[in-house]
Amino acid sequence: MAPFYHILVLLLLLPLLGGCSATLTTPPPAVEPRAVFLLDHGRHSSLVLARADGGMVRYSYGDWRYYAHGQTSLWSSSRALLVPSRAALGRRELVGPAEEAFVLAQVRVVIERLIPLELEARRVDELITELDGVFFRQREQMHYREDYDLELVPYPRNYTLTHNSNRVVADWLRYLGVGVTGSAILSSWRVE
Repeated sequence: MAPFYHILVLLLLLPLLGGCSATLTTPPPAVEPRAVFLLDHGRHSSLVLARADGGMVRYSYGDWRYYAHGQTSLWSSSRALLVPSRAALGRRELVGPAEEAFVLAQVRVVIERLIPLELEARRVDELITELDGVFFRQREQMHYREDYDLELVPYPRNYTLTHNSNRVVADWLRYLGVGVTGSAILSSWRVE
């Protein structure tokens, strides 16, 4: 498909995406609670998970060219949404304690909204183990983006409109026991 058609399709999709929000339903109180922070950056989302040792780790997901290499032109953006492409997993360790103020002080990108959650520690540990496994297996291909303050590695599943940063964060939240209904195409989160 020619570049013009990619842009045209993207422009036609944008009005349809405007109402694409996701509703979060928190699970019952955790037996052993651990802090989790959903970060809404405007167009995309990331997740900060508290570790058992008191530190925190931030994870993010995006298109490799756009996110890891800063190719953010309209053409690159539309290509990332319309054509399955290589994806990136971003990671950064943060200093604890796991409190909102410490997250806000350490994340360099704009946070339009921070949603704090208290979720089951066992699930948080399992997700950290899974994401760290992906990250450290790809460590030799790591690329650092100073403006995001993230180390990025290739992710094994392609980036697409239906598997974008917000949808991946929604999947991570589901794994942690949070109910997610509605579309998570955009970073428009509501909490019930």
